[in-house]
Amino acid sequence: MIKMCKKYEKILYPTDFSETAELALNHVKAFKKLKSEEVVILHVIDEREIKKKDILSLLLGVAGLNKSVEEFEKELKDKLMKEAESKIEPIKKELENIGFKVKDLIVVGVPHKEIVKVAEEEQVDIIIMGSHGKTNLKEILLGSVTENVIKKSKKPVLIVKRKKVE
Repeated sequence: MIKMCKKYEKILYPTDFSETAELALNHVKAFKKLKSEEVVILHVIDEREIKKKDILSLLLGVAGLNKSVEEFEKELKDKLMKEAESKIEPIKKELENIGFKVKDLIVVGVPHKEIVKVAEEEQVDIIIMGSHGKTNLKEILLGSVTENVIKKSKKPVLIVKRKKVE
């Protein structure tokens, strides 16, 4: 006897706002026709990038302008949070307009770890994400975040390939 596939009622859509993430969003929207009901939009601000910028700020003398590394890091996180909020809002509205219940999350951490963690905490049925984020490495098969999510997640992961580069 063939067992029926699980209904994918709740979707996790991690986005870095890249072109490939946009392609994945089209697949998320298509799941509405399959009776999906809820989408959790997740953006992860990569804490490793913030640390790199801390070092850069020190090299550029930002710390010498009466700012501690902690102050610079907080300002940078706040700026990145505001940018992410402004980019998530139209996605949220678009999904709500087609009938999804939508929750949006912006967290700071290591992207693949946060994606796997949120998938478990939110008890999603599937993760839909792009194969690559904002990288210039066109020749690699999968981005490192995507590869790690596939390896570490207990949830099904639908990977949307980027547009073919000519």
